[in-house]
Amino acid sequence: MIIDGLRRRSFVVRYLTLLGGETFSKLCVMGTFAYLARVLGPHQFGMIELALSITVFFVLGAESGVGSYGARIIEASPERAPVLVPRVMVLRAMLGLPAYIIILGISARYGVANLGILAIYGLMVLLTPFFTQWVFQGLRQMQWVAGGSLLRYTVFAAMTLLLVRRPADIVKVAVAEVLGGLALATFNTTLMRRVLKIRLEWRGAVRGAAAIFRETWFLGASDLTWAAMWYSPTIILGWTDIGRTEQVAWLASSVRIVMALHSFVWLYFFNLVPNLSKELQDGIDGWRALIRRSLSTSMWAACFVAVGGVLMAPIITRVVYGGAYQRAGLPLRIIVWMIPVTWLSGHFRFSLIVSGHQRFEFLASAVAGISTAALAFLGARYYGAEGAAAALLAGGIINAVVSGVAMYVLIGSVGLTPALTPFLVCLASIGIGLAAGQLLGPIAGAAIACGLYVAVTATQWDLRRVQAAWEGRIDAA
Repeated sequence: MIIDGLRRRSFVVRYLTLLGGETFSKLCVMGTFAYLARVLGPHQFGMIELALSITVFFVLGAESGVGSYGARIIEASPERAPVLVPRVMVLRAMLGLPAYIIILGISARYGVANLGILAIYGLMVLLTPFFTQWVFQGLRQMQWVAGGSLLRYTVFAAMTLLLVRRPADIVKVAVAEVLGGLALATFNTTLMRRVLKIRLEWRGAVRGAAAIFRETWFLGASDLTWAAMWYSPTIILGWTDIGRTEQVAWLASSVRIVMALHSFVWLYFFNLVPNLSKELQDGIDGWRALIRRSLSTSMWAACFVAVGGVLMAPIITRVVYGGAYQRAGLPLRIIVWMIPVTWLSGHFRFSLIVSGHQRFEFLASAVAGISTAALAFLGARYYGAEGAAAALLAGGIINAVVSGVAMYVLIGSVGLTPALTPFLVCLASIGIGLAAGQLLGPIAGAAIACGLYVAVTATQWDLRRVQAAWEGRIDAA
């Protein structure tokens, strides 16, 4: 293996590398789905989003949550990669095959006309063994993670624009998605073989996969329940009445925007995992200091998204998806609050994971997932897309509360004052923006609110710390 000579960059450099790659990738995806929304229309677009939600749910289950576990092992012992990678691949294959069979069974619920969509989308489950970005995460080589993401979504966007021209081309959207997944799998495999020179050790891979599953099944179950929280409202809304796919379009189009933004939340913690692991190994005090630094910086960005999202939601949905999606504005106003909620809860969840308390992180996600599904069933039935959106936000809040209590009991207490200040400024800015919007118009109101929020944020950020982190002199968040 060629690992010892790899350059390990600071947290800020790693995060900005991923940020750049993911920004371009998400712009490709958002542009592609904005195109699809107009070409397919709300009914067909809702069907695509429903099929994709079902597939993503099972993909996360097949990935089995071992990405964080594997990255932690590679971070501490890179020499274990040749043995660990085959075991993870075998485990994901063993979970992916039955998952694909279940997807085919579920597709029958939506009729023969839609069987092809789910059957093709479901092939993504079979590609999960080759999604080995966690290896590069453990080695802190985020430029390769960013490169894989760029390749995957550029291929998806290009193939969609080439193949999909009318509503009858709906199945070709699934084909484009799978081609993007194949591109990522090929990229990852080439890097490991040609660049890192990792020679995989397959002996004992099946027994090793079983051992990993016994040790980490809580992580996989946690990912599944986390997926239930995000995607069960969409699935339930479509399941209760297959004829209401326009309602699915209102909800799913809003979820898609927020999930694109949530990718940056995930990337933040994707980078922070090695730092959290190191600090917890050294002692609780260092971990507390890292959490405080992270909250004092990241929550300002998270709450800024809430300010802009609440005030601009109707305009955003109309501009991105077209006039036919005006009713997606209210669901977006509700769901955008998931960004600050999940950014806060991520500090709790990933602290539990890296400290070895995966079972309790799973408990928090399970409670949230079950609560979201139950609330979504009631909300979707009586209030449609808006009720399902409220169920999603309620699930996020429940997850934050349960995981925060678990962290407090099992690891230690952390003051949340750094998160409270940006939240209060966020609420004040929204109030001012709504009032100004009544007098000057919604765009002017949003601009005033965002400008005020940014001005207050500038007085709170310690730019010297950011510069030091960029230079690698401190490993600050």
